[in-house]
Amino acid sequence: MSLSEALTEAYAAVDVSGDIYDTLEFNHITLEAPLRFVKGHRIPGEYETLNLPVAGNPSAVFTVVDFGFQRPGQDEGGTSKARIRVDNVSRVLQQALRDAISADQPFSVTYRCYSTNDINHPEEFTGLKMSSVTVNAFSAEGDLYYEEVELQGFPKRTYSLDLYPALHGQ
Repeated sequence: MSLSEALTEAYAAVDVSGDIYDTLEFNHITLEAPLRFVKGHRIPGEYETLNLPVAGNPSAVFTVVDFGFQRPGQDEGGTSKARIRVDNVSRVLQQALRDAISADQPFSVTYRCYSTNDINHPEEFTGLKMSSVTVNAFSAEGDLYYEEVELQGFPKRTYSLDLYPALHGQ
């Protein structure tokens, strides 16, 4: 089988009949519960929230908002950060951001992509952090990043003879 035939077969095998829901979940130590958003255009009275399953909650409420993101990139001028912009949530995020400033901890962000063909198994990206946040009357935006694990101590334990008997005689 040639490459073009294999690609044609692979493309034909993908089920594209369902709808896709892009979601964001913001969490912070100052929040009582995570803030959850689903990408869409809000229709007052008809389409303001959507219930989707998350770990530990089979019917979590996601607020319908418009949001966009820019993937990280690299070109001859260097690297560009991933950025996220959430529209029409300044009233929701303003107090959360004020509280976060005093806590000195970044927001945790989880991105999930749900398909209506298999709503219980979304594609999930966890461990994202958000920094350099700006909020105005129309939107909130910030940089996304993963923590630099190469700069952290491993395995985040104190070396002792009880935990590491091989240290005896060192």
